[in-house]
Amino acid sequence: MTTHTPIPAPDATDDTGPRLVSRRNALLAGIGVAAVAGISACSSSEATKPAAAEADLDKTEADDVLPSETQDSRPVPGPPLITGSFVSTKMLGRTTRWAVARPNGVTGKLPVVVVLHALNTNERTIFSRKLQMQNVLQKYVDDGNPPFALAAVDGAVNYWHRRLDGADSGAMVLDEFLPMLASNTELNLSTERIGFYGWSMGGYGALRLGALVGAPRVAAVSVSSPALWADPHAYPPRAFDSFEDYQANSLFGHQNAFAKIPLMITIGTSDQFFTYTRQWAADLHPPAAFGAGAGGHGNRYWRSVLPDHVMFLGRNLAR
Repeated sequence: MTTHTPIPAPDATDDTGPRLVSRRNALLAGIGVAAVAGISACSSSEATKPAAAEADLDKTEADDVLPSETQDSRPVPGPPLITGSFVSTKMLGRTTRWAVARPNGVTGKLPVVVVLHALNTNERTIFSRKLQMQNVLQKYVDDGNPPFALAAVDGAVNYWHRRLDGADSGAMVLDEFLPMLASNTELNLSTERIGFYGWSMGGYGALRLGALVGAPRVAAVSVSSPALWADPHAYPPRAFDSFEDYQANSLFGHQNAFAKIPLMITIGTSDQFFTYTRQWAADLHPPAAFGAGAGGHGNRYWRSVLPDHVMFLGRNLAR
């Protein structure tokens, strides 16, 4: 079933500043540049990184747990959401909700970026009052850039890979959600070349699924604060079921999958995952576009860098 609905937003008790995103001058001036070089040349060096974050990771306290969301009935201005659901075999028969945003004033078939959400959030979170990625996209298109659509799906808390009970939200995205997007004539989307965006748990998921699909179908992967664990003996059970599960699904040691996929990573210097993310990115060849600035693991930082992610994804989809 497909419906056009106002956008319910999570509770507006946000830790954030202004609603609309402004460009962060600390990130990528013009993002068309090759990269903020390798990790050793990124804007946040050992000298600028808070020691407290290092100490936290030394104690294996990196944590992706976000507050559980409550719903807010107030609509968010901007492009309307097209919503629907399907019964997912990959999620063991679970009714799985999805939401798509197309920019206003645009007709015809559009390429699409698949958005993977963080823990304790859902398919509507990226469109909520706290983040409003659809409005960031609208401004990008209004500024004369090539349009694309955003498509998010509810992956529950499965961490975008197959879990011990057999549920597999990653396979749901690749084997069910993407074919549904391609076949839904009302959505009018092309999935021949796609982008992936995700934050926190969804950042890990976007990296994992982008690597599985690979180039040339994946035009770009763009992630913020990806939830990465570098220690195979220190990870939460919500992320991996066992040591064997970690070995099978960890992204460490698989950076070569991005040799031909344009990749952008942003993370706050006070984020619990800063060290792990920097460690993972150091083995990317060629290097990712890597941006680090003041901020932690929360909406204020994620919202602040969304314009850069939209620009990065749009430019690569248009190539």
